[in-house]
Amino acid sequence: MTTTTDAPWAIDQTRINPRAVRLTEAFKDALARLRDEHGFTFDDLRVVGSLLEHLHDTSGLPLAMLAVPLFSEVFQGGGDGYTISEELDSPTYVPGSPMIGNPGVLPMRPDEPGVPLIASGRVLDGHRRPLAGAELVIYQASNDGVYSGFLDDGQPEHNLRGRLLTDAEGRYSFTTITPVPYSDARDLSAEVVAAVAALGRSLYRPAHIHYEVHHPDLLKPFRGEVYFAGDPVIPLDVAGPKVAAPSLQADLVRRDDPEDIAAHGFEVPFNTVVHDFVLKTRTSPETARSA
Repeated sequence: MTTTTDAPWAIDQTRINPRAVRLTEAFKDALARLRDEHGFTFDDLRVVGSLLEHLHDTSGLPLAMLAVPLFSEVFQGGGDGYTISEELDSPTYVPGSPMIGNPGVLPMRPDEPGVPLIASGRVLDGHRRPLAGAELVIYQASNDGVYSGFLDDGQPEHNLRGRLLTDAEGRYSFTTITPVPYSDARDLSAEVVAAVAALGRSLYRPAHIHYEVHHPDLLKPFRGEVYFAGDPVIPLDVAGPKVAAPSLQADLVRRDDPEDIAAHGFEVPFNTVVHDFVLKTRTSPETARSA
């Protein structure tokens, strides 16, 4: 008889990841609560998995990225822009965007499709004092819903992407094109569209501009989007309506007076939007002061 001290079933203790063990158990506990409180079944779990697999097969995107639209709202933490939530990094961020002036113009093509937009506002602390020299990283999708640097659709590198610094009063201003709601439904199957609709959501995302705000006094950088109040897509957002918190919605105003158009150097009507970022610093109160 041959004996051996080898134990092929043994586990190398150095390879155990305590966080993975803890999260796996927590996930199973959460599934048990869904089972007991909402009648969640194993077949339901398989449906969710099949949906994500189908999204992956149809779009070619990683499963981790596909889970973002359906579940990112959970990780927004109810952040209102002042007390920054642990927000997910945007998958559409591209480093190295060029610095523009203040006021400035986002890099764009001479014939960039879209309605001109002048976006402006201030960056303030919780006492509503200006944060001078704050760096704003700004980017958005083109008029057909495509971000430069992701698809070869003819956009130049860093199209509609830029950075600027706030002035001594915390002010910023830049010209761009008005974002529009967009969807990747054209790349997805009818089954996926139907599955998302069954959740009461649309595959469209509401119009928005992405911002990052960096300043030495901030507790953490702001990363998020500013939306437009009254956008009918917000309640149907595939990423969840809570992502567009009321404090992150600004009024879009159409300007069509001929003198106003000419004074701003445009040949067609344009829009304006004003949004103040009120952000918590090391000396800010727990609740931001109102204007």
